[in-house]
Amino acid sequence: MTVLEHPRIEPDRLWIRAALIVMAVICILASLVVDIVLFDRTFLKEGPPDWQTSGMIRMGFSLMAGVAVALAFAPETLPARTMQLHPNRLRLVFAAICVATYGIHLWAAYALLFNRQSLMDEVEEVGLVALAQEAAIAVALVFLLLTAMRGKGLDAVRLLSIPGRWIASAMVLAVLLLLLEETSYGQHYFGWSTPAVFEGNLQMETNLHNFYTIRFEMVYYGVAFLAFVALPVLRDGAPDWLRKPLLRFVPPADFALLAMPLVAGMYASWNIMPQQVMFFSGTLIYLIMLWRWGMFSSMASLGLVTIISTQILYLVFGANQIRLYEVAEIREASICFALLAYSVWFWHTNRETPSQDKPA
Repeated sequence: MTVLEHPRIEPDRLWIRAALIVMAVICILASLVVDIVLFDRTFLKEGPPDWQTSGMIRMGFSLMAGVAVALAFAPETLPARTMQLHPNRLRLVFAAICVATYGIHLWAAYALLFNRQSLMDEVEEVGLVALAQEAAIAVALVFLLLTAMRGKGLDAVRLLSIPGRWIASAMVLAVLLLLLEETSYGQHYFGWSTPAVFEGNLQMETNLHNFYTIRFEMVYYGVAFLAFVALPVLRDGAPDWLRKPLLRFVPPADFALLAMPLVAGMYASWNIMPQQVMFFSGTLIYLIMLWRWGMFSSMASLGLVTIISTQILYLVFGANQIRLYEVAEIREASICFALLAYSVWFWHTNRETPSQDKPA
């Protein structure tokens, strides 16, 4: 396999990136102050999309922050697309996951318009979408566990002085916890009554995340965006001492295109500014990648159209939802599919001892 040249970031570019991130933080803080002082609104408040003055101001700040984040994260030059260099069978797996993660948004948009009962039924526990989420997490857990236990590529790798196998083991524990929380520790399948200690749970189930749903979503979506979008596009511009171990843990830039649907799927959460920032920055990163890779006439451009158009439909017709959280479940399904794709990539990258820095 051909070894690719990786771009380098000059010191002045690092300062520009830092300044752009600071600008994004200032926009978020300014929006928070405006919401509290002028509109008496808390930061983490969900509800129907706000198209009044307060919502327009928030969206303006979000757009500015999103542009700043996109310009800070997008590398000056992109390496060759390396996901396509995997063996044929593996490329088919990634292609199938890509079709699933984009296709589920198209189906959800259709159901929202024409069959809202079906949308609700399939995202409810043991519905097809819910089962697909849990199956994706379970299969991802298996691949991560195999890699943590038997991945030869982790033997001599350290990331920030932490042994690679320890990091992989931490991933296994995190994904195991995610699976247990998503299935309410088996309650969805075994049907026991919710213990009294879980009274006050938003869905009256045996889990912790529904006590703090909005906060959990902020962390969950933010970590997914960082792991599956931001880090892949930043990876090859990292300094040598950091880039080499990152090659074993962070997928290549074009992985972000596969995972990008995770920035869409908002209705009630659209009013939470960081969610808007993720959407604007994600779509702008996608646009920059299409431009720099000269892919506007390719099938990849349809992905960007899908993300933007379905999110617009969610905002305009989201009131059609019966429970008002159905499209959020579609977003979570996209995250689960991205996790599955990552686990397959991670296993393939680390199953053998590395002989040199290869594109992964």
